[in-house]
Amino acid sequence: MASLDVLLNDVLAASQTVWRRESEAPASTGEMPGTPETMIDEQAFHLLYRRTAVSLRAYAARVLGNATYADDIVQETYLRLVRSPLATDDPQQLRAFLFRVASRLIVDHWRRGRRERGVPNESAATRGAPGPDIPLRLDMARVFEQLNPQQRQLMWLAHVEGADHREIAAALGLRERSVRVLLHRTRRTLARLLREGGRGPEGSG
Repeated sequence: MASLDVLLNDVLAASQTVWRRESEAPASTGEMPGTPETMIDEQAFHLLYRRTAVSLRAYAARVLGNATYADDIVQETYLRLVRSPLATDDPQQLRAFLFRVASRLIVDHWRRGRRERGVPNESAATRGAPGPDIPLRLDMARVFEQLNPQQRQLMWLAHVEGADHREIAAALGLRERSVRVLLHRTRRTLARLLREGGRGPEGSG
């Protein structure tokens, strides 16, 4: 897994052409998308990256179960941000944009059949897990790996990112009502897996 600074440098190197082209473009007439006024500039990008990179990479690593693939997803996500005309500079909306793009890239990754199966290494699997109980964290990571890809996305966005149903629906391309149903089913599945592993309450689910 590359360091966040290495990832940042890679994205910056690939983005220089975009920023140079935008800085040399004529003033906007309001008729063309992708003008300097609608593209994120380098300073704003640095700030957003520092605020979002840790959680975005943790999301990709946990859902994919592979740190190398997660780094690829994160790098491509930020590159798409740089190349995209943006209708807002609100940090929360930009954060939602990043998770939406990353979620779609993860789905594309699965569809190409390139995802490696198996339990991820401890650093990717347990980073961000709550509490100091390492055995519990490892058990949770193993249980998490038994969920299907969509269930992992749902649980991470809902319980780690704190996203509401509307935000999850936007990120995963689902209807809000579907998110509510799928989250309920996923929580029941997770409770069953925890019971089977001796970690959950006997009467839950």
